[in-house]
Amino acid sequence: MPGTGLLLFRPNWSSLLQGNRKFHLIALAIMAAIALPAYLLAPGVMTGVLLTLVLLAIAWIAVDEWRHFQSVNRAYEMAMQAAHDGFWEWNPQTKALHVGRRLLQILGYHEDFLPDTHAWLRLVHPDDVAIYNCAVAQHLKGESEYFYCEYRVLASDGLYRWIASRGLAVRDRRGLAYQMVGSVTDITQRRNHQDEMEFLARHDVLTGLPNRLLFAEHLNEAISAAKILNHQIAVLFFDLDRFKNINDTLGHRAGDRLLQLVAERVGKKLPKNARLYRQGGDEFIILLAPLSDAEGAFLTAGTVKDVIATPITGDETDYFTSASIGVSLFPSDAADGETLLRHADTAMYEAKAAGGNTIRTHTQQMDERVVSRMGLEIRLRRAIQDQQLDLHFQPKVDILSRRLVGAESLLRWHDGEKQIPPDRFIPVAEESGLILPIGEWVIDRAIAQIAQWRTQYAELIPITINLSPRQFWRPSVSRYIIDGLQAAGVPSSALEVEVTESVLLDADTGCIDELMCLRDAGIRIALDDFGTGYSSLSYLHRLPISTLKIDRSFISALPLDGSTGGSEPLVRAIVAMAKSLSLEVVAEGVETEAQYEFLKSLGCETVQGYLTGRPVNASEFSAKYLADRSI
Repeated sequence: MPGTGLLLFRPNWSSLLQGNRKFHLIALAIMAAIALPAYLLAPGVMTGVLLTLVLLAIAWIAVDEWRHFQSVNRAYEMAMQAAHDGFWEWNPQTKALHVGRRLLQILGYHEDFLPDTHAWLRLVHPDDVAIYNCAVAQHLKGESEYFYCEYRVLASDGLYRWIASRGLAVRDRRGLAYQMVGSVTDITQRRNHQDEMEFLARHDVLTGLPNRLLFAEHLNEAISAAKILNHQIAVLFFDLDRFKNINDTLGHRAGDRLLQLVAERVGKKLPKNARLYRQGGDEFIILLAPLSDAEGAFLTAGTVKDVIATPITGDETDYFTSASIGVSLFPSDAADGETLLRHADTAMYEAKAAGGNTIRTHTQQMDERVVSRMGLEIRLRRAIQDQQLDLHFQPKVDILSRRLVGAESLLRWHDGEKQIPPDRFIPVAEESGLILPIGEWVIDRAIAQIAQWRTQYAELIPITINLSPRQFWRPSVSRYIIDGLQAAGVPSSALEVEVTESVLLDADTGCIDELMCLRDAGIRIALDDFGTGYSSLSYLHRLPISTLKIDRSFISALPLDGSTGGSEPLVRAIVAMAKSLSLEVVAEGVETEAQYEFLKSLGCETVQGYLTGRPVNASEFSAKYLADRSI
């Protein structure tokens, strides 16, 4: 085609100008410098035409530059929109500030009303101004490679939003900054989730009280201050008498409500130097610091005893209970926080042994609890030898199809005709080291049971075993499990391992390497009781886990009336976080259809609890669940 050659060789003047912009600008400047004096000295047609051509060329380049600038600016705005980031530019010398439209949109503003730094600082949260100014100053002085700061800014709706601001300074030859440019990202949701998780780590979800971890921090601080100022401290340890009867007769929901009412009632009656904590279960701690004399501790203990003994009305139930209270004093009873708490705990058990509803202070003669635990340890050693231990299995159910997808093996101890609760003998096993032979027995028994079921059923669900943190103190627990599976001819996919959040406390002692070995062998890892005390987002990504298990305390605290109180925001945050990390979510302790449907609406994949099945022995589990996996 004749026209094709012309099209191919037609010069793209805009492209040529953009590619050689510097050269052309210099050439035009030289031509203008020649043409203008020539026209002024010798006006004429030729010099006029030359001057006109030069001016037109300059105008053309100016228009082309403006179009290029607009194109770059549009591309940058589109990039900021796609990244959900906002742009800003600041002159450190004049304090002039320019912000992009996206930044204004993040904060809900429609017009740029931020001419300078002072206007911006008026939006920054008062508690964050110093942090912000410090980060800016460090970068301007060259003390940081780039500027970065997370802080709160007032939005148009009157609420503060968290933003992450980052930027770089442009400097002259002397190193002085004359311009800073950067962007901001809205991190409000991430910071809210982080705050919720940090709150979970140090507070009890049911009562909202500080938990035992925060108590330990406050106790150590109080002891340090007491040593300097030479004053006393008191720890009051109390639990509710016959609380188990309330759970057994009225149900766990009623028991949880009683704990909330006790926390509320006692908290209102405490003196200013006292703070209330929940230890766990029906146990509470009060820290009195500073304390002028021991009498103040006993007066507070008496007040607590009377308050709890008064009938408590909640919802449609009247609760009648009392408290056993143990008192320990610093420095007369103990010189460190751990011993102080243990003595208060011992004194509380002395009060309970005396019939409850009474107060005891620690004495050297209080060894009944120690003797009792020693007796339990001896019986537990005999139970291992006499094969009194057994495994029960609780089904795990797919929340959408209600079909069996797994089971957790749970340790049980039958001492004659009496069954010893796991929460009684497991702590003794942990403290005495018996958890190591017991743990190996559980591994062997679970693998043997899986192998037996595989001969009876074509497809078998994965069975979960629990590993104690102490089992990681010995090397090669992973090797023991892997060798056991291979010896029995059981595939690694048939077994799942659960660890508790306390593993996070020993995250640098080799347990993570052991978990890595298990994962690499094809064994799934679940993190049990998530959010009950040791949650750490910084450690969570290091653990090779595939499943998060929401603790039953969060499930039992879910509101059933459609409101958003109780643990609903926390459960929602855990599920959202797990999904963002591509982790499966299993909810424990599901007892009602309302809880089931709420978890289903959140996208929780699997549930476990009395609603879908109680723990039963191997033969009953096989007959009830493996033949037909529908629940």
